[in-house]
Amino acid sequence: ARRHRAPLARDPAFVEGMAALARELKIDVIVPGVDEELVALAENAARLAPARLLLPSAEFVALHLDKLASMRALAAHGLSHPQTVPIADAASVDAPFIAKPRSGRGSRGVEKLQAHDEIPAYLKLYRRKADEVIAQALVAGQEYTVFVAADDQARLRAVVPVKVGSKKGVTIAAETEAHAGVIAYAKAFQQAFGARGVYNIQLMLKDGVCYPFEINPRVSTTFCLVLAEGYDPFADLTAAFGGEPYVPRRRVTLRRNWCNHFGGDLPPA
Repeated sequence: ARRHRAPLARDPAFVEGMAALARELKIDVIVPGVDEELVALAENAARLAPARLLLPSAEFVALHLDKLASMRALAAHGLSHPQTVPIADAASVDAPFIAKPRSGRGSRGVEKLQAHDEIPAYLKLYRRKADEVIAQALVAGQEYTVFVAADDQARLRAVVPVKVGSKKGVTIAAETEAHAGVIAYAKAFQQAFGARGVYNIQLMLKDGVCYPFEINPRVSTTFCLVLAEGYDPFADLTAAFGGEPYVPRRRVTLRRNWCNHFGGDLPPA
């Protein structure tokens, strides 16, 4: 009864269809969740008004949906990152390394290649052209997926690092952790890019250094854990600016199968 049909993101009627639903249902906030719809919605935020779009600017979205351009932007700002090059230049990256599409989600097409001579087989298997694929240095460390929220003036409102325990396309087991180094990196990233809205940094922490391997310009699948930890972006992003960003105040765990199971130091009901 609370389900509504919307056009596919590739449909020319997608934006107007979403705008019509937002008006009909008196929607306050639209929370995009998949890459295919991000650019269209970000470029047409005014058409969705008065519904608020929980999404960064169209420029930020477009930049970080391109994983090669994203890593080059990190380098330009002097932020640590794994070496990332077009697959044609993979000889400059030590094997084993990660091969993945320049755009995509859910770990689709992401493979660890043991040697450079495996590249032709990878391209054939995934039916990809060389200019659609990147080679990225393999960083073995502790993975974090980091929720970041900023208000309309690009003031940082929250940084919630989520320590990943296991992952299979989406995070299966994880827990919130107020890791000082990860929080510091997120602050530096926000200072460099001045983003607005909500986004996610996926990174590996190795020897105290953060190596982001992807920037997702949207909420991630661990958004539910951020809410369970106690942070409410819907209330906070419209409230008066408090100065210091929200960081995890407790350890909350997530174990996921067909349901999300939360545990640990849960906030009061």
